Amino acid sequence: MELSVERENQIIATVSYIHRRMGFYHPPFSFQQFFQLFSDYQIVPAHLPQGYDGELLLKKDKKIIRYRLGSRERTIRFTLAHEIAHSFLHRTSSHRCQLSRRVRIYRSSARTPKEQEADFFALELLVPMPMLDRIAPALEKEEKEKISRIGSELARIFGINTQTMQARLRDLLIYREWEEGKWL
Repeated sequence: MELSVERENQIIATVSYIHRRMGFYHPPFSFQQFFQLFSDYQIVPAHLPQGYDGELLLKKDKKIIRYRLGSRERTIRFTLAHEIAHSFLHRTSSHRCQLSRRVRIYRSSARTPKEQEADFFALELLVPMPMLDRIAPALEKEEKEKISRIGSELARIFGINTQTMQARLRDLLIYREWEEGKWL
């Protein structure tokens, strides 16, 4: 199931609100600044069950994000963004998340709609497509080697893992096609 254009636009509007409030114009996204502005979060490393990278717990006015103890920094960043997404989009008393490290926003997925929405939100929060478009060099569909080569450098700049950035770059190619009107 794919996200509807209407839902994507709602998510982008929410992320844009966060970016504007933070003054986020250059990578990487600052979680320190986010948590200063949105002070109702508590971040806790935890021993989570196999297959889970994070969870969101809501206790009164507090949002508790637990992430897998021992995870790499870039994985933690995506986990935090994904759980923040759930806090903005899916307000439930408890939500455990299985995260995908090979996220493609313009490809269908067997994942649940809530997880797809949270992944989409997390990517837009950490690597907004217009910002990536501005920073990434010209790419062509055939340039898999170039995507691989620059993916690791851009992943470092944005603070996400290389696989996710390479998928984001492939999505950028589709985004650029849409922006150029080739889809008409």
